[in-house]
Amino acid sequence: MSGGGLVAGYGGRRAPDDPDDIATETARHGLLGSNFDAGSARLLTKVGLGEGFHVLEVGAGGGSLVRWLADQVGPDGRVMATDIDLQFVGEQPANVILRQHDIAADRLPAEHFDLVHARAVLQHVPAREQALDNMVAATKPGGWVVIEDVDWLVFDAQDLPEPFATLQSAVRGATTEANGYDGYWGRRMLGALRDAGLVDVESKGKVVTMHGGTPSAEWYVLALERARPAILESGLLTAEVVDAALAQARQPDFAVLGPLTISAWGRRPQI
Repeated sequence: MSGGGLVAGYGGRRAPDDPDDIATETARHGLLGSNFDAGSARLLTKVGLGEGFHVLEVGAGGGSLVRWLADQVGPDGRVMATDIDLQFVGEQPANVILRQHDIAADRLPAEHFDLVHARAVLQHVPAREQALDNMVAATKPGGWVVIEDVDWLVFDAQDLPEPFATLQSAVRGATTEANGYDGYWGRRMLGALRDAGLVDVESKGKVVTMHGGTPSAEWYVLALERARPAILESGLLTAEVVDAALAQARQPDFAVLGPLTISAWGRRPQI
């Protein structure tokens, strides 16, 4: 999942060029993989991913799930992995095709893929319905579209400690205003798949605890840390508040409910 930070996320994201920023984002991608790849793998296996499949992975990120997909489809299958920034994807097997690509605007091969998957992408894309339509159009009749994103409903309903509460609210608010981020897209995915014409549509969600100083929280704390320069430049918060909030979220006694992670999937009807 993406952190929803001011400079993180698929839609409107700038590619990092500062070495420290690149290192932070590299670490964040690793944590996203360690936190969420296993759940994605179970879901994709459930919908029938198998050898010989042609798969589209929208939002290649750090590349760990792409490598897993390549192993699952085998030498007779293919994985096309796309992102607007491919610098973190790493080395990939021979059956992986990498493409720099904007899912809301750039063309895809029509009715080509047995399975199309996007995790932590569409919430960041302002034209998310168009992006989903493009994903569906690229799916073979009878093929599956699987999307995973978060909804901050549960996270926002709890009593968050200060100053962490102030920092996360400022970052998410600025991201929404600047980049069109939608932190509540998760609850609408089920209906969006139906509206896109898919059948056999299902959905599920899960909430886990974010513990300070562990990967369960650090994937998000690093996104907040990446937003620090922009937040200070904007004047929204002082350095003292930002740094205290980041330190608080890394304390061993820090524990909050994470965002609701939601998966939704459906099949393109047979012609």
